[in-house]
Amino acid sequence: MDQWKVMVLICLYGAVKEFRPTEPYMYEYQHTVLNMTEHTLNSQVYPIWTYSYLITLIPAFLLTDVFLYKPLIVLELIYGWATATEIAYFAYIYVKVPKTEYKSATAFTRAALLVGRFLAYALAQLLIGMNWSSYQTLNIISLVAMTIALFLAVILPKVGWKEAYEKKLEDNNVQGNIKEIVDESSYVDYLKLFFAGLRHNLLAIYRNPLIFKWSVWSALSSCIFYQVTNYTQTLWGTLPDTQNRWNGITEALVPLLGIPADLITRQLNVNWNRWGDLLLAVGSVGQAGLLFWMSQSNHILVLYLSYIFYRVIYQMSTTIAQSTLALSLDSRLFGLLFGINTFVALILQSILTAVVIDWQKLDIRPQFVVYSIYHLVVAIGFGVIFGIWAGRRIFKANTN
Repeated sequence: MDQWKVMVLICLYGAVKEFRPTEPYMYEYQHTVLNMTEHTLNSQVYPIWTYSYLITLIPAFLLTDVFLYKPLIVLELIYGWATATEIAYFAYIYVKVPKTEYKSATAFTRAALLVGRFLAYALAQLLIGMNWSSYQTLNIISLVAMTIALFLAVILPKVGWKEAYEKKLEDNNVQGNIKEIVDESSYVDYLKLFFAGLRHNLLAIYRNPLIFKWSVWSALSSCIFYQVTNYTQTLWGTLPDTQNRWNGITEALVPLLGIPADLITRQLNVNWNRWGDLLLAVGSVGQAGLLFWMSQSNHILVLYLSYIFYRVIYQMSTTIAQSTLALSLDSRLFGLLFGINTFVALILQSILTAVVIDWQKLDIRPQFVVYSIYHLVVAIGFGVIFGIWAGRRIFKANTN
């Protein structure tokens, strides 16, 4: 199949799989239609995503290359597994497009995911806000979209092990006639190259102290981001149903505002190696303030706006981290680094969930106070790192 036809199919699949209008009103559906209490949802339902994502991430990460990408894309059994197999989705893209098109492919596919989410959330807002349908209708639409996504995944061109092996040899800049090497090799040789490369790349990544520092921030930030996005609807649900009917447009605004924020951040002529720690510390303080405000406010507009700004700050901070890593890391290693950082973030989130929800059994508003304090601790940590760096600079300037 022509590579651009494949690219269109991949983008279409990405947009459709993200088309889940039920998500902005999931809590309302579970609480009002299924009659599940806030305590039940917080303590027994929502933690399942965290734990299942953690358990399935490593198998998905390791089996993506072993089973040649497509089977894991098709096999979306549970929500945690479906989230984990996004690794297979992006890995499949890089196998199917030429290396010269990696940046374009990444831009197109990420845009497709954002478009799918925006359209789903906007539709949900229209249907619920105008009282044109019920929460159950949103579930039916989401199910239809997932069925179409499954069909698109099935018709995606498969990846043969020789094709994957050839791509890995090209990415590793192997000299000689690559096609001849592939023809003389076996599937076992392909697996040996994959696992040998995995070990080599792990050592290459974490020997760099700059990459290690930004990986620590990524894990810490992603941990609390996942937690906040998991439980924000529960916080909105503490207000009367007549107020929290604008969940859809709130979620839809996040990608719309996130895209320009991302572009602006990328265009800033700033040495993030020098000022990144300070910016991350300031951003974490801002996020801490927003979460604390959310924990205390009974005005839905405050909760909505605080959530949007929180997400935009996270997007900008993530862009800073990616821009910094791009200067120190081979682009081929981004997927590996992302997978490891996500796994560490999920371990931290599982610990946070176990302590805050399973052990302390905090209600939703005290939970957000804890999440606010978490951000303050992260801010202090990176503020100290920046202070040490600035102190050394001053000391060197004075001694010279």
